[in-house]
Amino acid sequence: MKKVIFKPENIFLIFCLLWGMIFICINPPFQSPDEPEHMFKMWGYTQGTYRYQIKDGWAGLEMPYSMASLYNFYNVYRFSNEKIPYKAALLSLNIPLAKETTTFLKHTPASYTPLSYFPSFLVLWAMKFFNVKPLCMMYILRFCSLLVYLALAYFAIKKTPCFKWMLWFFALLPINIYQAASLSTDSMAVGVILLFLSYTFLLAYDCAQDKISKKQVVIWGGMITLIGLLKFAYFPLILLYFLIPCTKFESIKSYFKNFILIFSINMLLIAGFFSTIFTQTGYLTYEQMHTLKSKFLLINEIITSPFAYIKTVFLSSIFLKNFLYQNVISSIGVTLAMIPLKYTHLAWLGLVCSLFYKTTKEKVCNINFKNKLLILAAVVLSFFLIMTSVYLIYQTKPYIVGVQGRYLTPLIPVVLLLVSFKKFNLQSMVIPIGLFLISQCLLFQNLLTLILRYY
Repeated sequence: MKKVIFKPENIFLIFCLLWGMIFICINPPFQSPDEPEHMFKMWGYTQGTYRYQIKDGWAGLEMPYSMASLYNFYNVYRFSNEKIPYKAALLSLNIPLAKETTTFLKHTPASYTPLSYFPSFLVLWAMKFFNVKPLCMMYILRFCSLLVYLALAYFAIKKTPCFKWMLWFFALLPINIYQAASLSTDSMAVGVILLFLSYTFLLAYDCAQDKISKKQVVIWGGMITLIGLLKFAYFPLILLYFLIPCTKFESIKSYFKNFILIFSINMLLIAGFFSTIFTQTGYLTYEQMHTLKSKFLLINEIITSPFAYIKTVFLSSIFLKNFLYQNVISSIGVTLAMIPLKYTHLAWLGLVCSLFYKTTKEKVCNINFKNKLLILAAVVLSFFLIMTSVYLIYQTKPYIVGVQGRYLTPLIPVVLLLVSFKKFNLQSMVIPIGLFLISQCLLFQNLLTLILRYY
């Protein structure tokens, strides 16, 4: 019984659910990054609306007046340090849906597909049918998000033949649990990337996998396709395909043919995604829209002056380095609050220590120099795409601002592989005990920061 309880995946299951439920209840409505955008995007899907409606030059949706008034009440606290009135927050729980009384709510369109909200938007559709109160809807949808992340991360930790405690510690980072306990596409993306890494490790380093079957290739390809559809900036992780030895395939020809096929299918899907979002009107008046350059024009400028743009990305990285170092670990609300810096140092220490701990049954993975070059290329390309996406939206110079640490968080376990060495194989039980204590300390500090931020 003890062996079952103390398995890393089961420990994760217990404490992810525990802390997730705490954050669901303590975090005020509409306060997590882009939570309103995700709520309203799902609402649009339940109405059969893929794009937002346009009224008087503004993007938005016809929403129940009750939902719009709740959003307007809580939106005041998103970008300020004002405390939320406790009594008013309690009273807002009793506001009925009254979906027959609607109003046009101006809002920024989110450019995600229904996959990013599965199965939450179906749950929302059912709750609308039964006239569930608006804030009850939000808390139930947060719980759905937590369960999806819980399932994905659980199986990732369980199935991986190596780096088990690294994935475990990463999955319990404050930012990941906080995002999972909110309306967010980040939790789905992080969970799928964790499962993708776990499956890649299984195919690449599990000695029992002498040959890769067609079914396994399809599963791997489906995972990277899902990543590209959820967050296209992480698509360069497709390069991790080459961690799998070619000797596990029927021939070198089939090895490269499979990669080219998967790559080509994904390029077509991502191109279709781009053609949709680049023509989508945002939360801008016609006058404001005229002050921004066309995204196609900006892409053309990047292509024709690549070195100038690379310099911009590099300088922006230097400018944001201190913020991103801390923000990839913890981010409360709209990045206005983070755990203290000393706890961020502790989190990074835990991540590095978790990388080198191996159980007696765990496979020791040899990531050679060639593999590390591929990993580095995947990380750099993903980082470049993240910066470029933000640049196309905000169009700021000389520095690209608007980048949040949570955009880079999914790359942390991939970056850690760059400092993995076969000869470092620590098996002292002090390490997992220490990792557990550190993770609980970080989550408690995240909770304390959340409480002090809003109450």
